[in-house]
Amino acid sequence: MLRKHAFFFVVLVASLCGDCFAQSNSQSTWTDSTITKVKPEMRKNYEGHLKHLMAAYKKAGTPWFLTFENFAGDTTEYTTVVPVMKFGDLDGPSVVRKVLGEEGWQHLSRHMAECYTAQSRQYAMSRTELEINRTDVPVGTYWVETSILVAPDKMNDYLSWLQGEYLPALEKAGVAHFQVSQPIFGTPAGEIVTMRMLKSLSEIDGGPILSKVLNEEASRAFTAKSVAFIASSNTRIVRVRTDLSYSAGK
Repeated sequence: MLRKHAFFFVVLVASLCGDCFAQSNSQSTWTDSTITKVKPEMRKNYEGHLKHLMAAYKKAGTPWFLTFENFAGDTTEYTTVVPVMKFGDLDGPSVVRKVLGEEGWQHLSRHMAECYTAQSRQYAMSRTELEINRTDVPVGTYWVETSILVAPDKMNDYLSWLQGEYLPALEKAGVAHFQVSQPIFGTPAGEIVTMRMLKSLSEIDGGPILSKVLNEEASRAFTAKSVAFIASSNTRIVRVRTDLSYSAGK
């Protein structure tokens, strides 16, 4: 399952959390994403424990904490994302363990573990040169996320196409926020994750985003070119949980 978006990746938070995307790009190179499959009947309990975890990160001085849940995809999954300034910061006890103490951390982690069936973690690098971040457009709640497994030996070609052709087409189509990350650890090699903000869910009713700027023939040619670089892909819609997220000063 191509669920490796260590969302990583750079970050977005809805209006509650302001312009977290731009801040995260300048402050951290890596992101730490934890993907958790929660038991349906334990969702409320898990969210309660997640609030305690978020509060511990905030008390520790972590500049932002982001939570996503799937709107289209496995709806039992939650993804939490925090910045990693450098890997040396991960040596020794975690910041949460330091804040809560050993007993408090064991208590929280044990109760969280009772709520889920599986959990995985990935570390990703942001690719800010491939992104769109319009400061005049507020960050929204819903995003289309696509996990792409690039064909062998095609990564450079794919990234060049993404920057030279796809990004300009998105800008022409009026896309205000587009994020790109490259998972490195905890995921198969050769993955790229893109996230495109939706102004609202009704935007989907207008059809493919590039249909706004390409006619049918040009759209087919555009798609055919990209297919040569991609081994597989998986697309879903995610929702930012503003009640389970924060940014500096919020």
